[in-house]
Amino acid sequence: MRCEEKIEKMLEIIERVANREYEKDNWKGILDMVAELFEADGAAIGEVRGDYLYYTKASSTIADSGIFNPEEFRVPVWWSAFEEASDRGYILIEDYQRYERAVESWKKIGLRSKLVAILGDKEPFGSLSVGRVMSSKPFTEEDGKILRSLAFIFSFIVKEELEKKRLLEKAIIDHLTGLYNRFYLEEAGAREIARAKRYGFPISLIMFDLDNFKQVNDTYGHQVGDRVLVKFASIVSSNVRSTDMPVRYGGEEFVVLLPHTYPEEAVKVAERIREEFEKFLFRFEGEVMRLTVSAGISFCNSGECSLGELIQMADKAMYEAKEKGKNRIEVFSYQT
Repeated sequence: MRCEEKIEKMLEIIERVANREYEKDNWKGILDMVAELFEADGAAIGEVRGDYLYYTKASSTIADSGIFNPEEFRVPVWWSAFEEASDRGYILIEDYQRYERAVESWKKIGLRSKLVAILGDKEPFGSLSVGRVMSSKPFTEEDGKILRSLAFIFSFIVKEELEKKRLLEKAIIDHLTGLYNRFYLEEAGAREIARAKRYGFPISLIMFDLDNFKQVNDTYGHQVGDRVLVKFASIVSSNVRSTDMPVRYGGEEFVVLLPHTYPEEAVKVAERIREEFEKFLFRFEGEVMRLTVSAGISFCNSGECSLGELIQMADKAMYEAKEKGKNRIEVFSYQT
C-alpha cells in the first residue's frame, strides 16, 4: 500500500472511530480496516485483566474463525510482547515462531510476524495488535509508528468503554463471589421470562440455601463464612452453562435461572452441585469439615408465570427440603 493510500485509510479509520461506528459490531469493522491498512491477516484489541491480556475485540478473520477463544489465546502481562512493548510504546516481532516470549496458542495457528502497540501511556491497560499468518513479510518501523498513533487515538475510546463496563459490573456483580447479584436477576430474569413467553421455551429456577451456615459464621467468624460462600459460588459456576444465570440472591442463598430447561434437567444440575459441595473438605482452624446445601426447583413453560412466582415456588420447595432433613433437592408441586 502506497504512503498516500495509508494516510487515506488511516484518516478513514479515525473518522469511523470519531463517529462511534465501533458500537455496531464491537470494533470488528474498524479492526478489519486496521488489518487492511497494515496488510495483515488480523487485528485485535486486548484488555488487561489481572496478570493477563485478553483479546476482547477482533477483526472478522479472528472473531469469526470458529477457533478463537479469548481465554485460550490470552497473553501474560509479564514476560511477553506486551511487557516489551510497554517500554517504547510498540514492538515489532519479525519471527514469532522463534520469539522467546511467544504464546504457544498463537504459534500453533501459524503466526509469523506481529506488531503490538500499547493502549495507555503511564499506565498501560491494553494493546492494539496486528499479525501476519499467510505472509512472511515483516512489519517495519514505519508500521510501528503508525500503529502507535492509532493506539493513542483508540486508547481514549477503549478506556472510556472499560470504565463504563466496570461501573456496570459493580452494579450487577456480587463483589464477594463474582456471581450476578439480585438486582441483575430481577432485570435480566424478567427479560428472559418474556423471551420464554414469546418463543415458547421452558425455563427452570433452582434456589440453594447452605445448611447450618449461621453456625459456621458464629463458630469460625465471617471470614471463614466468606470462604464457604466463595467456594460454593465457584462450584455453581463450573456446573452451569454460559446461557444460565447464576446469582447470589442474598446471604447464603443462591439462585440459578436455566432457560430452555425442563425440571428433570434442572434436578441433574442441582444434584451435581449438591454432591460436589458435600464432597469438598473445608479446613477451619485445624478442623476438617464437610458442609451441605439444600435446594428447591421450580418450572415454568412458555413464560406462563412471572419471575417472582418462579422464585416463590422454588423457595417453598427449598424449605420443604430443609424440613425433610436438609442436604436434598425438592421440586415444587402445587401440593407442596
